[in-house]
Amino acid sequence: MSWRLAGSAWLAAALSLIFPPQCPGCGAEVAGRSAWCERCLNELWQPRILDTAERGMPHIEDCRVLTGYDGAVRTLLHGLKFERRRGDAAPLAWLVSMADEAELAGLHLTGGVAVPVPLSALRREERGYNQVELIFSAWCQAQGMQWEDNALLRRRHTTPQWELDRKQRQENINGAFYCNAPEKIRYRHILLVDDIVTTGATLEQCALALHQAGAASVRALCLAHD
Repeated sequence: MSWRLAGSAWLAAALSLIFPPQCPGCGAEVAGRSAWCERCLNELWQPRILDTAERGMPHIEDCRVLTGYDGAVRTLLHGLKFERRRGDAAPLAWLVSMADEAELAGLHLTGGVAVPVPLSALRREERGYNQVELIFSAWCQAQGMQWEDNALLRRRHTTPQWELDRKQRQENINGAFYCNAPEKIRYRHILLVDDIVTTGATLEQCALALHQAGAASVRALCLAHD
């Protein structure tokens, strides 16, 4: 081990003794940084499969969510998206890593292509990052997926979906996405990832663009359901 690595390990251990890792939900001491305590995890863990037909998402074969958009998850996502608290991504990424094989079965992970829902160029410049990448990219690559953060882009800046009703959301997002690199999408199984799903309008428009680029299938995984 190099002296730099040894020094970093020593510093991390010292900090853990002085400032023990705390659960982002309740503040209880936990085993590792970014981890949630068992009680909070049991309360917020709500994996489910959304009915894509009922939601008008014909271009998405399967859509999974892991938790609800409330409590500490909501607070962390708000800080990450609107207050530039980049560090708030780590506990959310930890939650994604808790999904087991049964909860993810059928998503075609290994060998597939992971594509995040993109921000507009304006919003990415304002924020400095795409929060979806911070939450999902490392985990997707650990599953054996190819991460493609520029394969799908926005044609235009759109009004934030949370400001609109169902009908306005659909009008706002129609035709907003296009595939920038169809050669990376054609004939591939795509996992579309996002932080929050509400009506599913954004996911459906992204999936439509991916299918138009020749995707073999599009499935979706979202952290939270509002």
